[in-house]
Amino acid sequence: MNICVFCSSSSNLDPMYTEAADALGREIARRGHALVFGGYDMGLMGAVARAAVEESGRVLGITTEGLSAKGRAAVEGIEEECTVDLSARKERMVKLSDAFVSLPGGLGTFDEFFSVISRVKAGEIEAKSALFDVDGFFAPLAELLDDATARGLNSTDWRAHCGLFGNAQELLDWIEA
Repeated sequence: MNICVFCSSSSNLDPMYTEAADALGREIARRGHALVFGGYDMGLMGAVARAAVEESGRVLGITTEGLSAKGRAAVEGIEEECTVDLSARKERMVKLSDAFVSLPGGLGTFDEFFSVISRVKAGEIEAKSALFDVDGFFAPLAELLDDATARGLNSTDWRAHCGLFGNAQELLDWIEA
């Protein structure tokens, strides 16, 4: 299956995040799945892709004209596809993917996560979506979403469409089940 990973492109991170991204990329490749990601060789994006490439996995990197023009380099050894902009990139990543994983990240990662989980909930796409909760990063988000569900602000429980996991093996076991 094609597993899309959304994550930080920042390189100024605690090594625990890079180690988690590395473990996820390796596990995806070892299990024979393809990785779909944002294409660039920086931050967790680069770490997850390099790890999958090192394990001889298939890696599809979706880049954008604008970011590439700014000098961002793609990860070596991937199949690169360039889109017009971030919106087109996200749509292409969704179209190519069977499941989704969000590692810690910033605004772009949250945008991608919420876009996918909303579309899954609405029945527009059928896919599992997981949060890789490195060092409790997603705990506040899970608490917020649980509260919104308890208050009746979500029409369904978000957890019906999304799993929260602390390691790559359990996460991929859930996706494969």
